[in-house]
Amino acid sequence: MNLPSFDFTNWREHPADNRYEVFFYKTQEEGDYFENLLKQSNLFYEAYTDENEEKYKFYYAIKKIDSREVIKLNHLTIAQFRSRFIPNHFLRYALVITMMIIMTLAIIGYFKAN
Repeated sequence: MNLPSFDFTNWREHPADNRYEVFFYKTQEEGDYFENLLKQSNLFYEAYTDENEEKYKFYYAIKKIDSREVIKLNHLTIAQFRSRFIPNHFLRYALVITMMIIMTLAIIGYFKAN
């Protein structure tokens, strides 16, 4: 599948049939998780695995009528397999505390200026 180099979504309109959207995943685990969510929701889909593709190997064609619900399932799948933005607990809490201090100082400065 020919994809643009900079895009945040992992779905496109089906290249041959505009009644479908194609969702694609890099790993077997992501694909299996998404497929299980589709089965639990009783949604029609067609699965395809492309072993020759370098980046995205697992494709799922979904009816556009179901796209709103399927996008929610897609977000659940991505959330399940994504890494944390800041993986270190200490750094994460330090950032939150620092932001709270800055916001507190900004609010105090606003009220003192008026």
